[in-house]
Amino acid sequence: MTAENKYLDKIAEHGQLIVISGPSGTGKQTVISQYLKEHPNACTCVSATTREPREGEVDGKDYFFVSYIEFERMIRTGQMLEYSYIDKNGYGTPKKAVEDARSKGRNVILDIDVVGAMRVRTLCPDATLVFILPPSWEELENRLTKSGRYDEETIDKLMDMAEEDISCANLYDYIIVNEDVNKAVSRLAQIIHGHRYSRNSMKTFLDSYIEGEIKQKNKAVSDILQA
Repeated sequence: MTAENKYLDKIAEHGQLIVISGPSGTGKQTVISQYLKEHPNACTCVSATTREPREGEVDGKDYFFVSYIEFERMIRTGQMLEYSYIDKNGYGTPKKAVEDARSKGRNVILDIDVVGAMRVRTLCPDATLVFILPPSWEELENRLTKSGRYDEETIDKLMDMAEEDISCANLYDYIIVNEDVNKAVSRLAQIIHGHRYSRNSMKTFLDSYIEGEIKQKNKAVSDILQA
């Protein structure tokens, strides 16, 4: 590759940001985990939280455990890409961790709720938003019941929340119905690969291409005319 067209390196220089949302019980975490196993260049980013560490959790690996004051400071100073409060505890995605991974060419996958996804879209217009749906309403309730993690009251609340979330699915770029994990992972891979060459993802390359080709050509022509 010549010095004049090193901009071609920039096609894969910057990683994508993929945001995945979906109701509890859709299997989105399983889909993400399997995708990451099959695509080691992709990664997730450790979230920050104000809650106390649970047994076995490691700071910096499972979460960044911070004080409420520090969490609020990170929000005020623009260090959070997105954040939310659940049961009075703060949860958020540090912006720097995402930017660092993307700058190394790694695709970053975030599993966040609808509100967080909309925040990310505002701050990162080049993000790809994917919503995962269950194959049916009945199947979603069956999955929540069979998991054994929730009582009947909690399942009712989760189903109500699912209805709200699904009503926002039309705000996403892509929708995947997870009737089969392997098929869902394959569809996610197709989306991420295809989006690699979208206008937003190719911005760094395009800027370098214009600088290296168009502007250099115009300069050469100008130099000839002035000679």
